[in-house]
Amino acid sequence: MIKVAITTDRYDTAASTFARRGLEPVPVPCIRVDPASGDVLAEAREKASGADFLLISSVRTLDLLWPKGSMPRVDVAAVGEMTAAAVEARGGRVAVAGRSGLDALIRDAADRLAGSRVVFPHAAGSDLSQLQVLRARVGTLIEIEVYRTVPVAAIDAPVGAVAFASPSAVEGWLLSRDLEQLVVGVIGPTTGAAVARLRPPDVVASQPSHTALARAMASYLEVSV
Repeated sequence: MIKVAITTDRYDTAASTFARRGLEPVPVPCIRVDPASGDVLAEAREKASGADFLLISSVRTLDLLWPKGSMPRVDVAAVGEMTAAAVEARGGRVAVAGRSGLDALIRDAADRLAGSRVVFPHAAGSDLSQLQVLRARVGTLIEIEVYRTVPVAAIDAPVGAVAFASPSAVEGWLLSRDLEQLVVGVIGPTTGAAVARLRPPDVVASQPSHTALARAMASYLEVSV
């Protein structure tokens, strides 16, 4: 059984998807998440309740802002099926669900968001280049940094493959390890670009989820290992 390093801080959430595909997940956290201050989180909730649209790119954002549910009844544009499902589980209203990352969601939803007051809580340091498209179309775009992802050096666990869900995890891994002789899987093109500075990733998930990444890595490893 191929051992796969799970580099997110949410090992319990991700590991089962790899185990179901016949891979052996190994916890190798490469990030630490530092939430914004309570005042900033409260401001984000207040702004969200007055929005026409919420742009939500991760379940982590939901866990920080609405850990016990009770999202405002505001239309939501969500990145990925897992994020969309988490919005609905908290009482939110998904109007648009993207399947291929934030960039694609912004392109696909731009017309729906035209002229709206859009609130986007996100991680500090996110690649927001595509937001220029959104800013040109919406009435008002309010961006709030609700957490920061800090790279953490990877432990020296023996693995044959590694799964990355963020550029920060790639950075953390490279603080103490390299990518030689490893099968490298990434959750999307932004994370893939972080790996590609050294070498092309072997696997890129078709959707921004650990489920899709586990499926893609299992398929690749059956053929290539």
